[in-house]
Order: sequence, then structure tokens, then C-alpha cells
Amino acid sequence: MLLKKILITLTAIFFICNPLFCAEFFFQDENYDFTITYKEKAFPGEAFFLRMLVESHKKNRQIKIKAQAELFNEKSVCKSDFYYLEPYKNHKNVTELMTGLPMWTWDKPCENSKIVITWQFNKEVQKSFEIPVIIEKKDYPSERIRLNSSLSDLVSTPSPEKKEQSKELNELISTVKSKDVYDYSNFIRPTDGKRITSEFGQTRTFIYSNKKEAPSYHCGIDFGIPEGSKITACAGGKVVMAKWRIVTGYSVIIEHLPGLYSIYYHLSELKCKEGNIVKKGDLIALSGCTGLSTGPHLHWEVRLNGVCIFPDFLQENYAFQTISKDE
Repeated sequence: MLLKKILITLTAIFFICNPLFCAEFFFQDENYDFTITYKEKAFPGEAFFLRMLVESHKKNRQIKIKAQAELFNEKSVCKSDFYYLEPYKNHKNVTELMTGLPMWTWDKPCENSKIVITWQFNKEVQKSFEIPVIIEKKDYPSERIRLNSSLSDLVSTPSPEKKEQSKELNELISTVKSKDVYDYSNFIRPTDGKRITSEFGQTRTFIYSNKKEAPSYHCGIDFGIPEGSKITACAGGKVVMAKWRIVTGYSVIIEHLPGLYSIYYHLSELKCKEGNIVKKGDLIALSGCTGLSTGPHLHWEVRLNGVCIFPDFLQENYAFQTISKDE
């Protein structure tokens, strides 16, 4: 018996989704309709978020899907599984998923960049399609930082405890739990302070007190604010770290979405505990000058699947909230 031929229609419709330029990609087969909303262009140091609406042609059929997105820029840059957002209340045959594909600041643009989406329903045959994207060129600044003798020792002296803390941090921010969906609304800055002392993505050179030099990289934004200033959660989520660390001082990390974390360093006092569920704007700490710090400031950082991305990028409509939900 011959396999029934599946008719597939692909249509790409581009539109403006304030404040981002977005693209909408429509895919249809004999059983399902897909609508993928995403940002067509991004800079290195940002991410491609994809929001996917799936509708079964059978009204009472519950959708169970496994899907993954992979970004190619000459070669594979990263890949990430889709996770479920909240289901549509009145329609069992409709579901919505999302994922994000981050880029390091040193990823270079090339022609024919694309995202490949693969999916599979239950034990059906895996299928895929491609979406073209554009990675735009961006240059990041550099700086040289002189350290006094105590800070030089803090950075350069080997320490088993520092090594263990670094391992713990990397394991934490690389953890992706598909059910941990807390908040995908736009981020807000965690401080009212306006003075930025170090920008995101800077390549750094530390100059030690003995005149030796060492390269480094700045993963976040530094706000020069007085010690004791209020620090608030940039979005809702779960506090997964609230503790003292040798290099970063009092530190807080909040999980917002699977693989998406915000990080707050050099604090003087913690106002939250590990395991707390916080809302956007909740007080979580007071700013300080603890750890490797040359003056009072807040280091604010965002990690997606372990990759640091520009925190202010998440203040935009990264999750495409203009897609309406059934009430």
C-alpha cells in the first residue's frame, strides 16, 4: 500500500511586532498547523527566540509534541528544545511552545544563516523545516582595569574553593528544566541607577599590582550605584542561588524560564533565600562592593543555556506577547 502523499504548504509572512521587527512563518500538513513567530535579525550577544503555536485539525485531540531548534551560521552555533507555555483553556487541540537560541558576542555573521526546526508527534516520523535569519555585525568595546594588591591576589591566587564555586555556577546556569516556566514578560532593569561603569561584552585586560596582565571578558552590565541601593528582580522566577562567593561576593541568581537566568553580583546584603518565588520588581538584595570590585556597583548578567546575552535585549518584546490567547 502506497503511503498517502502529504501536502505541505509553506508561507512566510513578515510584519512589524512592536517594538521588534518580527517574522511569522506558517507551516501546514494534513494533521497540524504551525505558526512560528521569531525575530528575523539579531546581533551576536543576543538570541533568537521562537514562539510556536500548534493546532491539530482534530478538535478533541490533545497535542503531545517534541520539538527542537538549531541555529546554523556556517556551522551549528547552538540548539535548544522547545518547552510548553500555558495551554489554551478552551481548546485541547491547541498548544504553544517557545525556545531561545543564544549567541556569544564573538560569533561572526555569515551568509545563509538559518534555524532548523525539527519536531515529532508521539512516535510519528520526525520532520523538519528551515527558517532564514540574519546575524548582523556588531563590535564591542574593550577596557584595561588596574587592580590593587589585594584584588590581584583574589584573582590570580589558585584556590580549591574558587574552583568548586566556579564549577557549581557553570552547572547551575547550564541547567535547563523544561517545566520551569515562571515569567516571559519583558524584563526591567534591577536598579534605578543610570550610570553604567562597564558595558556588556567588553573584552578586558586586568593589570595586576606586579604589572603582569591577564585577559578577561565582561558578561553583564555594571551600574555604578551607592552601596545599599535597592536591587529588584528583573522578572518573576525562582531564586536558585543566594549566597556568598569569593569572586562575586554576595550573589543572587533567579531562574525565569528553562535555561534563562538573571544574575546579580557584589551585593552588600541579601533580601531573598534560595527557593523563594519572586515577582518582577520584588526586592532581592542591596548593592555593595563585595568580591572582585573596585567600587560600589551592581553587576547584572543574563544567561541563556549557559551563554551570556545582552540583558537589555530582554527588555524588548522577546516573547512576542502580541500573540493573543483565547480567554
